[in-house]
Amino acid sequence: METLGNTSDPINGLPEPDFKGVGSSGSGLDNVGLEGDVSWVYEMAWYGEAVRADGYVCEEHPAKLSSDGVWEKLIYEGHGIRFWHYRLPNLELVILIVFILWQFFNILFRKMGLKIPKFTSMMLAGLLLNVLLIISGNTSVIQELLFPKNRVDIPGCLGSFAFMIFWFLKGVKMDVKRILKAEAKARVTGVAAVIFPILVGAAIYMSKTVSERTLLAKPYHHLLLMESLTSFSGIARLLRDLDMNHSSLGRVALSAALVSDMVGLSFMLALIPYLTPSAIGIFLLIEVFFYLFLCFGVARPIMLKIIKRKREGRPIDDKYIYGIIIMVCLACMYWHDIDQFPALGAFIFGLAIPNGPPIGSELVERLESFNFGLILPLFVTSSMLRTDISAWKDCFSEDRKFAVASLIVLVFLLKLSVTVIVPYLYKMPLRDSVVLSLIMCNKGIIELSFYLFLYSGQLLTRDTFSILALSIVLNSFIIPMTIGFLYDPTKQFLCYQTRNLAIMKNTGELKTLVCIHRPDHISSMINLLEASYQSEESPLTCYVLHLVELQGQDVPTLISHKVQKLGVGTGKTYSENVILSFEHFHRYVCSSISIDTFTCIANPSHMQDDICSLALDKTATLIILPFHRTWSLDRTSIVSDSEMIRFLNFNVMKQAPCSVGILIERHLMKKQDLQENLKVCAIFVGGKDDREALAFAKRMARQENVILTVLRLLAAGKNRETTGWDQMLDTVDLREVMRSNEPGTLKEEVSTIYLEQEIADGADMSMLLRSMAFDYDLFIVGRTCGENHEATRGIENWCEFEELGVIGDFLASPDFPSKTSVLVFQQQRTVSQ
Repeated sequence: METLGNTSDPINGLPEPDFKGVGSSGSGLDNVGLEGDVSWVYEMAWYGEAVRADGYVCEEHPAKLSSDGVWEKLIYEGHGIRFWHYRLPNLELVILIVFILWQFFNILFRKMGLKIPKFTSMMLAGLLLNVLLIISGNTSVIQELLFPKNRVDIPGCLGSFAFMIFWFLKGVKMDVKRILKAEAKARVTGVAAVIFPILVGAAIYMSKTVSERTLLAKPYHHLLLMESLTSFSGIARLLRDLDMNHSSLGRVALSAALVSDMVGLSFMLALIPYLTPSAIGIFLLIEVFFYLFLCFGVARPIMLKIIKRKREGRPIDDKYIYGIIIMVCLACMYWHDIDQFPALGAFIFGLAIPNGPPIGSELVERLESFNFGLILPLFVTSSMLRTDISAWKDCFSEDRKFAVASLIVLVFLLKLSVTVIVPYLYKMPLRDSVVLSLIMCNKGIIELSFYLFLYSGQLLTRDTFSILALSIVLNSFIIPMTIGFLYDPTKQFLCYQTRNLAIMKNTGELKTLVCIHRPDHISSMINLLEASYQSEESPLTCYVLHLVELQGQDVPTLISHKVQKLGVGTGKTYSENVILSFEHFHRYVCSSISIDTFTCIANPSHMQDDICSLALDKTATLIILPFHRTWSLDRTSIVSDSEMIRFLNFNVMKQAPCSVGILIERHLMKKQDLQENLKVCAIFVGGKDDREALAFAKRMARQENVILTVLRLLAAGKNRETTGWDQMLDTVDLREVMRSNEPGTLKEEVSTIYLEQEIADGADMSMLLRSMAFDYDLFIVGRTCGENHEATRGIENWCEFEELGVIGDFLASPDFPSKTSVLVFQQQRTVSQ
């Protein structure tokens, strides 16, 4: 047994101490009948601690982590300790309490419609625990849970480890090379946001005499730097919580934050020799450059070799992941030994990790969710427990507190003003400039952690740390609410023009945006484009967007392959296949179609923003999306069912600035090589979506080797007279098709067949379509086809996929007799006035 505080120990044969009153010594032992029989107290040493009467603590290694529950009380006849005094239950209870509290605030803000960052909820959870500790006093159960006496603070240690991993992942997800690709306004804004407050703050400090200075030079320069800095990781997390990271404004903010972070890091490294004596400062600088050499000159080349040796498609071996985590710990220890901020070591080492797949994405995938959602809140909460809430009371009467508060407000106003002016000079709208300036002024966990490091190093007093921490709480609470009031992300895709197929002239240009997720989507989209009509009078322009999931990075990327060659992430080979396939189609199959390819690397939950943004920018009339299900080669079984793609299709339909089509290819539509006609059936009941489907079908009918059948479903026994505006539009669109068999029709209309069929209910419609199942290669239908109509009466509740509509879902279901492909259309929903 190892003795802490005194080498004398009764169990080692030394005189036995008097255990009277041992229950009051803070060990948690129940003081019941200890005077008569104290032998059980010696046996209780296995739980990890035994307390002597003279106040010394003996600790046994390894300590017992958890209790035996009710058996402990039975064994020791009602004596024992509370279960939360054991290390593992204590850790579990603390994690549970913190998790419940911060999730309570997070859910509360969501229900109130406020987009408050999760980090703010964690800080509020810490403040709430702080208040409960003050109210309950030092003898409460909460005090024993959070601050156990005479023991290692395991939750605090675990939170510190989570914080170290957070900084490491911050470096892993950062791509410094994007600074060179950033827009000029983002680069200038990022530099000005750091330089201008530092210069003004330094000038004010130097203008005062030594007697007038309230703060010493070392803490003042640290505070000035951290208040002027804009953390890239904090901004990326804020934009993700506000759903702005894929907007154009969000991209500018991310680029500006990246520049600001690098400028701030350079200032931080430059302060090392400035704030230390000359000889020691130079030595520290040498140690820092030696560490940089180890990261970028040794570790990074080794990891690049590991990536080259890895087989395509195989995951990174666990031994490399464990080795990287060990090196992160060693990096923090190295920076701690040279008396610098330890997390900087983890951050710089993270920068040396090749971002994106396979190593960067694997690290983020394995560590981020568990770290941020479960154990990082322990660090944030423990940081707020160290604050004194009453520190703001005398803020205007005490010189030191007033100086700290004044510095915070001054730097905030300087950053706010310069980050409004610079983007505005670059012709950014004033409202967007204000929103960008608020984003750049946001503070979060990075600043809190650095202030905690200064406080633990006794460079800051508790009052100063409390003021800084509470200012971060206010900043992270008020700024997101203000941004949410000023900026509505749903308005960025508003279209001020009507973009649909129904209003296009036969000689108009059709601009389509084709989305690709997987290799099997390539052939289906090419076959559809080949079957679509194009000529010099009616050109067809196709923008091909390859969607790749963003892994191991924070900045989404949109690559135009007319401007930039592909070379990012796992999408390299995949996108090259997309590019080569469509180039081959354009060069050797259909040269009249204009092809322009793009690659979008984004988070799956925000891919719809990039799709709609590109469609709006390119004035596309139609977006074609692949269905989320993939069938086997013989089209008889489902091999994949991606909920992510289905969720994406839903979101695109909600906010698309033009019409949308979903292609379900279960039958090969390409028959031109076989000299066979492609048989297409357009089902028409009525409504704007049906008119959109009919417009595309009539365009296909102008293509050679395409035979179109328009099947109009009528309600049996109903009056066919036109009574409403929608019915008038339906009649106008069908009039051209109705004349297809009349003498004197145009040549391109000869292959169009018009049929009418009366339908009594959904059963009649089902029987009719089943009888026609093997007669066609492609069905074209509107999404709302048959809604509130006799054609779908009785089968509406059987619809599995809402995005396809009732009839579209029926045609695409596995129970449908044939494996015919289906194309579902939705007309442009809204046009802003």
